[in-house]
Amino acid sequence: MAHVFRARWLIPAEGPILEDAALVAEGGRIVRIGPWASLKAHVGAGDTVEHFPDAALLPGLVNAHTHLSLSDMRGKFRPTKNFAAWIAKLAARRQLRTQASMRRTVEAGARECREAGTVAGADLTLDTPLDDHLGRDAARWVVFSEVLRFGDSGRERLRQAIAEAEALGRAGLIRPGLSPHAPYTLSADLFVEVRRAADARGWPVSTHLHETQDEIAFVERGEGSLHSWLSLLQFLPRDWRPAGVRPIRMLADAGFFSGPVLVGHANYLTDDEIAILAASGSSVAFCPRSHAFFKHADHPWRRLLAAGVNVCLGTDSLASCPSLSVLDEAKFLFAQGGADPQLLLAMATRRGARALGLEDVTGDLREGLAAEFCIAEPAAGTNEPLAAILAGESGPVRLVVPHN
Repeated sequence: MAHVFRARWLIPAEGPILEDAALVAEGGRIVRIGPWASLKAHVGAGDTVEHFPDAALLPGLVNAHTHLSLSDMRGKFRPTKNFAAWIAKLAARRQLRTQASMRRTVEAGARECREAGTVAGADLTLDTPLDDHLGRDAARWVVFSEVLRFGDSGRERLRQAIAEAEALGRAGLIRPGLSPHAPYTLSADLFVEVRRAADARGWPVSTHLHETQDEIAFVERGEGSLHSWLSLLQFLPRDWRPAGVRPIRMLADAGFFSGPVLVGHANYLTDDEIAILAASGSSVAFCPRSHAFFKHADHPWRRLLAAGVNVCLGTDSLASCPSLSVLDEAKFLFAQGGADPQLLLAMATRRGARALGLEDVTGDLREGLAAEFCIAEPAAGTNEPLAAILAGESGPVRLVVPHN
């Protein structure tokens, strides 16, 4: 018995928009998609048909970079250029929470993602065990257990992260991964050790790179507010020295880019660094509203795409973003002008699924993929439904996951 969803528009992440079209789902999979005129003859007496005459069907959204454990930080911080001061205040606030409150925070963040149409996501976390409930609502999460600290402390954290990720990987739809946090919290050799540990287990790797000019100054020259803050905390080993090159070049020379990496942010890039990302098959998770929160210069996402790098969208966290809606990220970019609506949809769906290794599972309206999609009603009278949705001229999206 099939479940048929007919709508005024079907908007795939790739390909033309279909008018008066339908999607047929069986056993949780899309088995047929096309114009209603050609599909209605195949609808049987026992099939269920739902008709949305004023709505559009969109692929389920994919959040390629977020931090669910910070979902209690909404509105706690003002936009700033001072990343070091922000992260210091964030670290202080984190210390005030109990394990029980943190678990509720993660659960609330996952729920907000789901209510915003998210079918898959990447959660980067130091609190890996608190993600054990993810996937119970049929969402697909890749949980990247973060590794930080220099020297033996970092290696001990890596061992702990591996154990936590292995335990989490036994929980339903959750896929484990590892994340060397950032070049200002662990050394290049530990980045490579994390990479090797993930490769040995077939796990994906994600990290934060070139998020701020301060990070680049720290690695290249041992300067800037991040360096001052970490020195004050006595976080850096006594023998620590700047690399003399920018972070991506440092890590490429060390062998970290021997395979794909899901890179968060990548806000400041040279052509050489873009070439390194492209050659390694890496993806970049761009977080537009967090980017604006920290008042960064224009993001190089168009240059990345032109070089063949897979660019997708993430929400970062509620400590620097007003919501966990990937569609809101696409709307934010659309409001800036000059962006193709279909490309933005792909960045919010199919490209995110590709970054997470889920391109053959979800993130588009295509036969064989999971039957999970969003429904939105564009403003009456529009002839460009996707542009209307991205312009905010529609009601909220509603996620549909038929279970037959």
